[in-house]
Amino acid sequence: SPIWALLLCLAGGVGRTLAEPLAMRQAQQQRIWTEHLLTGDNTGKQEMPAGIAYEREGFQQRRSINTPYWFDQVIDHFGSNQTFKQRIFINDDEYVPGGPVYLFNSGETPASPAYLSGGEPHTLAKATGGMLIIMEHRYYGKSYPVSNMSGPNMKYLTIDNALEDIAYFIRNAAGFVKDTIGVDISPASKWVATGGSYSATLAVWARKKYPDLIHAAYASSAPVLIEPDFYQYDQVVARALPCASDIASAVSVLDNILDSRNRTLIDKWKKAFALQDLKDDADFAGALTDQMSTTVQYYMPPAKGSDAPDSIAQLCGWFKNTRNIPLQNMADMTAAHIRNNRIDPVSAYSSDSGATNYALYQDGRAWFYQTCTQFGFWQSAPRPPL
Repeated sequence: SPIWALLLCLAGGVGRTLAEPLAMRQAQQQRIWTEHLLTGDNTGKQEMPAGIAYEREGFQQRRSINTPYWFDQVIDHFGSNQTFKQRIFINDDEYVPGGPVYLFNSGETPASPAYLSGGEPHTLAKATGGMLIIMEHRYYGKSYPVSNMSGPNMKYLTIDNALEDIAYFIRNAAGFVKDTIGVDISPASKWVATGGSYSATLAVWARKKYPDLIHAAYASSAPVLIEPDFYQYDQVVARALPCASDIASAVSVLDNILDSRNRTLIDKWKKAFALQDLKDDADFAGALTDQMSTTVQYYMPPAKGSDAPDSIAQLCGWFKNTRNIPLQNMADMTAAHIRNNRIDPVSAYSSDSGATNYALYQDGRAWFYQTCTQFGFWQSAPRPPL
C-alpha cells in the first residue's frame, strides 16, 4: 500500500543518515547534511551552504529545554475559531539554519521534555542539525480546550482536529518559535513528523494529508491498520514469552472456573490474585493479563554490563515453581505485581471506575473515548493458540 511504501522508503533514508559517523565535520566545522531530508534528492550528501557554518565551541544553552510554551490552538478547526492553550516544548540546541524541524506529537501521553534529550527523535536532530519540537495532543497532559471531560465536551477530540492541530501549528510555527525562544526557523528547513505507537500513526496520516507542509514522517511502531477486534495483540505477546504454554494452561483452568458460576470458587481465586475488590468478573479476567502484555509491549533488554534483570525472564520465572499449578503461579505473580507497584485494582481495572468523574487531567478517559468513538484497538480475547 502507499502508506507502507512510504514507511519503508523513509526508514531506509533515515537509516543511511544514522549510519554516518556523528563526529564528521569539516575544518571550518561545517556539518554534513543528509540530502534526502533537506531536498528530497537521493543523490547523496550536501555540505551546508557557505556562510552559515555552525560554531559549536563555546556554545552555551540559551534556555532550559524543560520550559513549556503555550500555543494558541484552534478549538474546532471545522467550527468556531476560538482557541485554547496547547503545551509545546522546544530544543534548538542542535539546530542549524536550513536543518530539518522534527515535530513529535506526544499522542495519548502527556508531553514531556524528556523526549527532547533522549530517544530516536533527539538522535535524528543531533545527526542532522535539526530542531526538535514536542506538541502535546489535545485533551492530554495540560492541553485542554474544555473546562471538564463530560460527554458533550469530548466532541472536539477527533482525529480530524488532531491532524489539523499539526498543520495549523506548522503554518504558524515560524512566528511562534521566534516569539518564544527568539530563534528563526529558516524557510529552507523541512518538517518531519515523528512519533511512536498512536502518535506515529498521526505522523503517517499527517504526512499523507499535508504533503505540502510535511516533507517526511518517521514513524515507530505505527498501528496504521485499525483493528476493532484486535485479538492478534495477545498472540504477539504469547510468541514473545517462553512461558506462554504455562500461561495458556492457567487461563484455561480459570476460564472453566469463571464459566462454572461457582461464586465461592471465583471469589477464592480473585483473592489469590489480589483482585477481590473487582466486582465484575470480566474486569477480573481482563486485569490478570495486564502484567504479561505490558512486559512484552514495553520490553527493553538489559544494557550490556548491567545487573538489571531481564523483565521477560523475570516474569516467566514465576512459572518455574513446579510445586504449584500454573494458575497458582500466575496468581502469585499478579498479586506481587499489584503489591510492588502499589496498584489500586479498582481505579486501574474497573470498567466503571471514573465513569462519572468529569474532571480534567484524565488521560485514560481521553484514550478510552478515542478508542470507543474512532479507533477500536480493543485487545480482545485471543483465538487459539494463545
